[in-house]
Amino acid sequence: MAPSRGTDLNVFAIWKRMEVARGHVRVAKATFQFAQHVPISKEKLRFANAAEQNFSPEIFRNAKLIKRRPRAVYEPEDLNGTPIERLL
Repeated sequence: MAPSRGTDLNVFAIWKRMEVARGHVRVAKATFQFAQHVPISKEKLRFANAAEQNFSPEIFRNAKLIKRRPRAVYEPEDLNGTPIERLL
């Protein structure tokens, strides 16, 4: 269906059709658990030195586990209980 044909009346039908297509995606198990202490990975630039660390030196706690497809998403907080803001 073309995006211009989508209306408020057929939103549910479009959602159901997309959900059936997503049903065939494998769901990965959560790697970390709730309240587990973990480091956060850092994004490296293209020509970064290979000897640099891939993770931050700080330790965070998983405040919330959100089960999504194809993998779980975590909401971290620091050890004082302050939530970490999302970048995206």
